[in-house]
Amino acid sequence: MNVAQTPAVPKSWNYKQLFAALVIAFILQSLFLPCLCSIGTAKVLFAYILDGLVLLRIGLAYIRHETGGGWKFYALLLYTSPLWIETVAYLVFGDT
Repeated sequence: MNVAQTPAVPKSWNYKQLFAALVIAFILQSLFLPCLCSIGTAKVLFAYILDGLVLLRIGLAYIRHETGGGWKFYALLLYTSPLWIETVAYLVFGDT
């Protein structure tokens, strides 16, 4: 009894996880990045621009019906964004 195996269908992106990462990143960025100075304003602006670019990328992936694990990179990028935004701000602006 031979049963022909059908090829595995690649999974589409996990949009629920990506939108959860986007919301959690927005909350973390709003809690940890702002301060009452121009550097804090620049950090928050950079974080919001990043969120917008990732949101555009998610929309493009949805339109193109992309499959695979590429969504994991964007989820990790969003979850860790307050850490590396602080690091980049320190490297660019110095210790202020």
